[in-house]
Amino acid sequence: MSGARLDPTMIVGLHGVFDRYPWIDRASSEYDLDEDAFSLVVKRAAAYGWSSTYVGGGWELEGQRWGHNDAGGDWTQDGRVRQVAWLQAAAAERLRGQRLPVLPAVTVLGDAVRRVGVLSLTGLHTLAPLHLATDSRADLVGAADWFALADPDGVAELTVTVSARETAALAVRASEIRQLALERTSGRMTVQAAPPGRAGLALPLAGEVQTSGMRQAMTFRCGAREWSLDVAAWATEVFVDALRATGTTEPVLVTVSAPPRPDLPPRVTAPPGDPLFPAGSSGRPGTRM
Repeated sequence: MSGARLDPTMIVGLHGVFDRYPWIDRASSEYDLDEDAFSLVVKRAAAYGWSSTYVGGGWELEGQRWGHNDAGGDWTQDGRVRQVAWLQAAAAERLRGQRLPVLPAVTVLGDAVRRVGVLSLTGLHTLAPLHLATDSRADLVGAADWFALADPDGVAELTVTVSARETAALAVRASEIRQLALERTSGRMTVQAAPPGRAGLALPLAGEVQTSGMRQAMTFRCGAREWSLDVAAWATEVFVDALRATGTTEPVLVTVSAPPRPDLPPRVTAPPGDPLFPAGSSGRPGTRM
């Protein structure tokens, strides 16, 4: 890919079982509102000063973390795992020292969903433009301390997968990436190799075009003291920086999901032969967000 301009597209998606508040339609009717995932994501990103859709007339936002491309979500009320909210953006390319805005994007999506209902979180997927990833080791030390402030008796098991195109040659570096990720958790998260598979993700993932040709290269089983949207973002950032440290600059797809839970109905399984989702990857994870 030398000589070609690398794509700054970043895509983040939240998955889980979503319950809309019963009063949403009444509130919307009272104030003549027509809010959806797109509008709520745009407004929340602007509120934080991370992105803006205003163009021209001197309204451009300086220092924004991403340029908004699209957003959406599936709010079907059927008790099944859905891709409840997603954001596609162009990550800022000239903000010195700023790491990929995974947590800001996740925060915006989480805020948007929580404004209209309750999410039983089951997974997070992130398409990361690794060529824009900066050295985040110092920041991740602080993040590890943050997540150490959790119930010592808490136990959460996460599944992390990394997918990329064959040209990235990641499959042979799974052991190295595991060690690099483990170092970046400062002992606050365990990281072990695991068999291929995913649970808690509703298909198809936002970003089908951008992930075309990618194959699942490695899977890890991680242990933490809690399962939350913030923890999913932290795990994503840990592996993004581990991948950066190997010199990888091609885009990668990182997913973080919770283990199956018998009290939630199964999601729709992957299409046969889908390279990103091996057979047996369906599941019923979840936790209230």
